Parts: sequence; C-alpha cells; structure tokens
Amino acid sequence: MRTQPGRIPISRRRWGQMALVSLAMGVGGASLGVHAQPESDAAWPRRAITLVLGYPPGGINDAIARKLAAELQMELKVPVIVDNRAGANGSIAANYVAKAKPDGYTVMFGAIGQVSVNRFLLKKMPYAPGDLIAVGKVADAANVLVVNADKARNYPDLAKLIEVARHKPGQLNYGTFGAGSSPHLSAALFAQQAGIQVTHVPYKGSAPAMTDLLGGNLDFMFDSINTALPHIKSGKIVPLAVTKARRSPALPNVPTFVESGLPNVEVASWFGLHLPKGTPGPIVNQLNAALRKVQAKPDFVQYFRAQNIDITPSTPEEYGDFIAREDRRWGALIKELGIQID
Repeated sequence: MRTQPGRIPISRRRWGQMALVSLAMGVGGASLGVHAQPESDAAWPRRAITLVLGYPPGGINDAIARKLAAELQMELKVPVIVDNRAGANGSIAANYVAKAKPDGYTVMFGAIGQVSVNRFLLKKMPYAPGDLIAVGKVADAANVLVVNADKARNYPDLAKLIEVARHKPGQLNYGTFGAGSSPHLSAALFAQQAGIQVTHVPYKGSAPAMTDLLGGNLDFMFDSINTALPHIKSGKIVPLAVTKARRSPALPNVPTFVESGLPNVEVASWFGLHLPKGTPGPIVNQLNAALRKVQAKPDFVQYFRAQNIDITPSTPEEYGDFIAREDRRWGALIKELGIQID
C-alpha cells in the first residue's frame, strides 16, 4: 500500500485511535461500560433493587411487601421489584438471597419461618442463619383462628372446638401456609396449651389454604386478620379467637386466647428486611434509614393500621435482638413438640 511521505496509513491511524480509547477505558472509563470499577457504598443505589419474598401472591407477606416496595422506590429513587419465590416455608427465597451478591441489590422480605424457625425444623438447611443480615423490622400482625361457616354449627366457639378435638384426637385438621409459619406455630401452641391432637395440612400460601377452608376441606385454620377479614365479613368463615393479648379493633366481639383461658397462646406474624452476609455496613444502614423514613409516614402507618397490621420500626441491632428472643422461644417449643421437616 503506497502512502505519501510523513502520512500514516488509515488502517494504522484507526488502530492507534482504538488503542488510545482502550487505554482510557482501562484506566478510568467506567462510564463507558467496559472494565467498570465496583461502585462505592456511597453511590448505592444506582439501579433496580429486587425485593424477594418466600410466599405467593394473595397473603399478608405479599400485601405488605408490595406496598413497602412502592414506598421504598420513591424514597430510594430506583425501581424496587417484588420477586415471589414461594416454597419450603420461605427457604427457597432465603437461600436465593443468602447466595446473592452482597451489593445491596437483592433484599429479602423475611418472615418468622425463614428467619427464625426453619433452623429448628429442617434437617438440612440450605442456608445458615448467619448468611442473612438483619436490616430492620417492618411490621407484625395478630393471627385469628377461623372455621368454615357450615362447620361452625359443630363448634361455634373456642371451648366447643377444643371439646370436639379432645373427643376426636387427630381427626380435626387445619391448614397453614407452610410448616414453621406463624399460623403453624400458632396452631401448635394452641394444641399444646389446650391438650388436643390435630392434624396439620401445609400449603404453599395462605390463599390456597383459605380456598380449602372455604370449601369445607379443613376444619379450621389460623390466618392473619387482614387476609381473613373479607371472608369473615362475607359470612363464609367464623372467627373464634385472636392471638394478641388485646382484642382487634376490626373484630371487637372476638375474644383473645388469653380471655379464653389460654394465656400462653400469644403469637404475631412478623416481617423484616434482610441482606446477604458481607453486604457493606453503610448499605445496611442506608437501607434501614430508608425503611424508617417510610415507616414514619402517617399515611403508610394508617394504611396498615386499617388492616390490623402494626408498623414496627427498629435499628438493625434491635431487630437482631428481637430475632434472638424469637429463636429462644420457638426453638424450645419445637424441641418439646418434636416437630421436624425432612
């Protein structure tokens, strides 16, 4: 190829330009998208966050998670996408988050089962409790024991249900959204305190369990008040007792277990945010701060109060201490009852 004296051939000029661009990108060209340096903690968040929960749509977990995601999205100014990964009492979701990159972009919306109870129930845990960092407690809610309206003729109140169960050991069944879930623990504690034997039927979520209760395939179930309330109002199911120490404003005529003579049956479903082990402390604290800002909004608090869900702000340390107390309580009960899942 002929060239004029002092001129660089076009192919060589292009090669030189490409080399200079490559050099620039390698030195500091993260904005060009090649060899990008890891973003600093202070830059978090820059992109969409995935909020993973271990239960299907239709239950209390999903209802709280989706409202929270929408609020966090406004606070953090990035998309917050809810990802339902149901199954194994939340273990599938927890394991997914535990194995995720600890960069703050994969967050678990955790419940009592996957956070505190599974370690005592499962023979083989796919994740270790220490694989998840406590960010902050989100909320808690009372459960309510409900029966099918047709079957309520046989046990119109808690005392009658206990009487029937004692005469038919193991013949009455109840549904929950998974072994180790708050409804399961509520039922196990109820059975222990009442001295009855009942059969547990686990489902993948609250909604399918409720469907079977409505269809008469279950004798009773524990569910959160907010998800059971529409069916109570329609007259399809009948509430017999609530699991908090005080009566629910939504069900003022329904006694508590304490009032019904079972003072130790006090249980709440609770929920919190978690990140994978190794997530930098500044990101944990930023997410906690964003969560607490959302929890301080009066309209957010009132939205859930109307559904009988209490918003419960905390620091990461306070939430961790709360989980430790729950571990001691439920670990002892599960050991005493010999409950285990293969």
